[in-house]
Amino acid sequence: MSPDIAMQFSAFYAGVNLLSKTVASLPLRVYRTDPTTKKSYEAPDHPLNDLLEYQPNRWQTAFDFKAMMQMHLIMRGNAYAEIISGPRGFADRLEPIHPDRVSVERLDDGSLRYTISDRKGLRRLLQDEVLHLRTTIAPGIIGIGPIAYARQTIGLALATEEHGARLFSNGARPSGVITVPKEWSDEAFTRFKEDWRRTYNGLANAGGTPILEDGAKFEAISLTAEDAQFLATREHQIEEVCRWLDVPPVLLHLMTKTTSWGTGVEAIMLAFVRNNLRPWLSNWTQAIRRDLILAPQIYQVRFDVEELIRGDSKAQAEFFSRLVLNGILTRNEARDALGYNALEGLDEPLQPNTGAQSDKLPGNGGGDRGSAALIGHNGGPPIEADEGAQEEELAE
Repeated sequence: MSPDIAMQFSAFYAGVNLLSKTVASLPLRVYRTDPTTKKSYEAPDHPLNDLLEYQPNRWQTAFDFKAMMQMHLIMRGNAYAEIISGPRGFADRLEPIHPDRVSVERLDDGSLRYTISDRKGLRRLLQDEVLHLRTTIAPGIIGIGPIAYARQTIGLALATEEHGARLFSNGARPSGVITVPKEWSDEAFTRFKEDWRRTYNGLANAGGTPILEDGAKFEAISLTAEDAQFLATREHQIEEVCRWLDVPPVLLHLMTKTTSWGTGVEAIMLAFVRNNLRPWLSNWTQAIRRDLILAPQIYQVRFDVEELIRGDSKAQAEFFSRLVLNGILTRNEARDALGYNALEGLDEPLQPNTGAQSDKLPGNGGGDRGSAALIGHNGGPPIEADEGAQEEELAE
């Protein structure tokens, strides 16, 4: 059972494709941690940011690169990329290497050495020259893909597919039994067999009425696909593949045990991101930290999963409204998160429960001079009123 054969089963293909495309579609950015405040900020000027978020080499986009690496990781348990130095530093390009062309050995100092056989010939690379992703099922120095353990499951699934193809190629009817009253010669038997296959086998000939000679009788075997549990077996194999790939069956369009997407789509996506996708993302970020980042105490990489866990328009409106009204986000930060341009005057956070800006509140240098907060009701000394203003007020 090879990975290429396993991909012929639709459920396995759909699961690998789902995980690969999802990981590839997520932005992967470099962040810098402030040593004083310990807060993290995006670092678009870091050389790795352009490499990971946009274009890792001359012939691939970041989507192409991440999709290929993730597919190698799932199907073969390992994903390799050669780190090539250049104008942007020691990691100017990342060139993916097919896992089947790589062998790994551990050196005496504990580091790894990679022997590669590709179009450049046989060559060896040290650990600091290779970005290596491996699956969590890794008892040694290399990972092991699920296909190595799921051979029987995928083999049964493919056998079921083949059985279905043969069944329906014969008009969805199993074979029958032909009985004859007397023994036929070899020539007569061969002629009858060839004539039967040519006349009655296949979808184009399904439903035809056989004409038999010499007293021969045909008795069909009344065994339907339902009786043979064909459909149930196919459904069970899809569920088995979902277990091996750790993907919810509903995301592979197996809808028999769920009502519909409906209102549950948000919960399904949250569970998918938290339980199924997050381990793969952690695999990526920690491997990049080990192999590509020279100052891991200052720089780190993160996937942006906000688009996957974001709710519908109503839920988004309520979510950002609460953040803005409670002063957690400024209005411009909320606009930026929603994809809108910033507007002038919306960079100050609002005060909770009031909706006013902090510099406009009474007692903070703003507000009306006659307000309660300015005449001692806020714990401060009352402000003396202007005598001229008092006389004008009495005159009125």
